[in-house]
Formats: sequence, C-alpha cells, structure tokens
Amino acid sequence: MTVCRAAGNPFSAARCFTTAMLRNIPMLKSRNLRPKHNGLRSRTANAAETRSGAAAVEFAIVLPILVVMLAGTADYGRFASTSVAVCNASRAGAGYGCIHPWDSYTSQSFMTTCKAKVEEEFSSVPGFNPQNLSVQITSEGTWPKGRVRVAVSYPFRTVVNWGFIPSSISISRTTVLPMVR
Repeated sequence: MTVCRAAGNPFSAARCFTTAMLRNIPMLKSRNLRPKHNGLRSRTANAAETRSGAAAVEFAIVLPILVVMLAGTADYGRFASTSVAVCNASRAGAGYGCIHPWDSYTSQSFMTTCKAKVEEEFSSVPGFNPQNLSVQITSEGTWPKGRVRVAVSYPFRTVVNWGFIPSSISISRTTVLPMVR
C-alpha cells in the first residue's frame, strides 16, 4: 500500500488512496483501462485553435473598414481645422480694418497690412501655401457708418480620393465689421 503525504487535507489523502488502489488492481494494469484525460484536452485545444483562426478571419474583414474610417476621420479633421483657420483669418483682417480705417491716400499700405494680418493668422495651418490664399478687402462707406468687408478663400485637398466627395474644395469665409475710428 502507498503512503500518502498530504498533511491535514482529507480530500487529497483520499485521492492518493484511490490512485494507489487503482494501480494495484491487476485488471487495470494488464488492459491499460485507466481513464485518459488528453482526449478532453485535445478537443479544447482544437477549439482554441479554431477560434484563433476565426479571429484572424474577422480581423481581416474588419481591418479595411477601420482603415477607411481612420482616413475619413483624419480628412474631416483636417477640413474642420482649415475651415476654422480661414474663418479666424477673415476675422483678423476685418478686425484690423475696422480699427485702422483707410481712405484713397492710404489704401495701398492698408491693403498690404491687412493681407499680412490674414496671412499671419492663417500661417498656423500645416502645409500653408500663401500663393493659394485669396484675400479681397472692400470698404462699404466711410467712418462713422462705414464697414470693412474681408473675404478669404483657400483650397482644401483631401488626402484620399473618396469618389463621392470632390478631392479639392474651396473654403471661403467673409467677415463684415463696422469701422470704429
């Protein structure tokens, strides 16, 4: 008889005793009828391998959709950022124009300075090309009831040609402010 060394645990002592008794039965020794556990383990291992293959197929199906969504989000973010920059540049030009009114003698220096203010505000946009920026400055009347109108437009190009969206869009904003001085 085999001595079990499980101290203090009655369940492990019983398991040791049962295992020792099964080893000593002559019929189980000769026919090798002890239960094998690797049949159950191989089925679970096969199920895990099959599930791993299914996950790879699902990932292959979903990956292109995720890439298109990521590219669309990036293009939309760039468009929104450029649109906000065009709006801010238009406001900066009109803000300068409403504080510094001009007349026929100072119109050239006013136009140059106002366009410089627009370009300065717009220069934070990545990939900014000043030759593509269009600025139109007009005066509607004279001070004290006059207004300054600044129209800014800039072309936006998408990174990906989407097919259903034009690849080049002109973003335009116009700001009109009253002359303060």
